[in-house]
Amino acid sequence: MAKDFIGLVKTSKTPHQSPMNMFNFILKDSFSFEGLVSIGAIAQIALVTVLPFRVAVLPAALFVIYTVITTAMQLPSIKDSKYMEGVLTQRTSAQLPHTHNGRFGSEPGAQPVVVFHFGVRFNHPLGIFSPGARETVAHFNKCNEMAVSKADEYGMLGFSPWRAGERSNNNTLMLVYFFKDVESLNKFAHDDIHRKAWDWIVKTDHKHIGFFHESFCVPRQAYETIYVNFQPILMGSTSIKCADEEGGETYVQPVVSADTGPLKSQFGRMGRAFKEHGGS
Repeated sequence: MAKDFIGLVKTSKTPHQSPMNMFNFILKDSFSFEGLVSIGAIAQIALVTVLPFRVAVLPAALFVIYTVITTAMQLPSIKDSKYMEGVLTQRTSAQLPHTHNGRFGSEPGAQPVVVFHFGVRFNHPLGIFSPGARETVAHFNKCNEMAVSKADEYGMLGFSPWRAGERSNNNTLMLVYFFKDVESLNKFAHDDIHRKAWDWIVKTDHKHIGFFHESFCVPRQAYETIYVNFQPILMGSTSIKCADEEGGETYVQPVVSADTGPLKSQFGRMGRAFKEHGGS
């Protein structure tokens, strides 16, 4: 008989996913390289104008020194650097646990999942500072806060923030959500906060602001995941509320080792090779 998959992340009494700083998400990488250089140049010119040259260049010099030193300190032991924080140095896969007991079982891709992409783009030279952007960001933020605060009610398993990189400035922002079923997603879509956001989108005259969503209803054993030397991310970063053995509730992050049984191959992770490994 096949052995159950073993989770690699400890269960928790609260969701594993921390609240996202929407301001940092929206502001980061929203400027082109030319824009950032221009901002730095303007700041340096202003300092040189009002201060002696030796004093004016001091902030830039200190910043360069700080960057060089902190980078050099992390090079001797990369595994202890901030870039390796939370990284699982092995092959892992995301397998949704059974909510009635919090266990993963031994069957890959045993449960369906709904993937929902929700995004916005600012097609304007001023990006997030363009007309209507502030209101857009406010609605975007409210919808995400609502999804997180009512995650159990809406069957929302978790989300990951992403940015597109096909333009010089990455101002296409997207949140990738995971729902347990399409009924849960539909319930989220009809929440009053989301409806107000949609009504505003329909009525707004800001043609430079684009919106999109995509929904993918994925049946059981029709998907597979593999992560190598990665922290829990995307479906692996979700947090599923489950019943525990004591009759209480716990949150399970669906990350298991991919170096065992059917999880070693792509078709195996899709459940196609499950019977070959002792499944029924």
